[in-house]
Amino acid sequence: MCDKKTSSIGHAQQTPVERVAELMTTAETELAAFYETVFRRYGLKEAKKSAQDWIEELETMDWPADWALPNWRHVTIAAADCLALRILDHSPSR
Repeated sequence: MCDKKTSSIGHAQQTPVERVAELMTTAETELAAFYETVFRRYGLKEAKKSAQDWIEELETMDWPADWALPNWRHVTIAAADCLALRILDHSPSR
C-alpha cells in the first residue's frame, strides 16, 4: 500500500514541460472561447483583431513565479476592452 501512495504522489507532480503544456492548453481554451464569442457577435474581421489583442495582452502579462495558473480572464477582459473601444469608435452615432 505504501508503494502505491508514493507512486501516486510521483504522478501528481508535473515536470516544467508538462506544466507549460497545461498552461498553454488552458490559454488556448480561453482564447478560443473569446474568439468564438466575438466571431458570432461581430464577424470574422473583429474576431481576428480581438484574437490579436488577446495574444498581445498575454505577451505583456506577468507569469506567476510559482507555476500557478495565470488569470486568463484578465487577458480576456483587456482584449474585450480593446474590442469595445473599436466598436464604440466605429459606431454610427459618433
